[in-house]
Amino acid sequence: MTQPLTIHVVVAFKRLEDDEDTIAAEPPQQLPSAGQATQRAKILAATHAGAIAWSRTFDPDTGDYGEPVILVRLGTIPDWFDETGDAGG
Repeated sequence: MTQPLTIHVVVAFKRLEDDEDTIAAEPPQQLPSAGQATQRAKILAATHAGAIAWSRTFDPDTGDYGEPVILVRLGTIPDWFDETGDAGG
């Protein structure tokens, strides 16, 4: 039996040039530690509308994910992400 893994993910959000009211997510980035994910989110938030970092466990044997734990949430995170994003709500 494989031990569950903890993954650390960051997503940055940018305002679209042709529609400043629309915010799009950039592809998620997986980092090796919670500290690195938090730092990366802080760096991205300085040049983006917002950024979020979270951690969650993953069981490779079953494919199940645990509940996300938000590490940091900075700037504007769109409502649609809270409703459907990988970080949960």
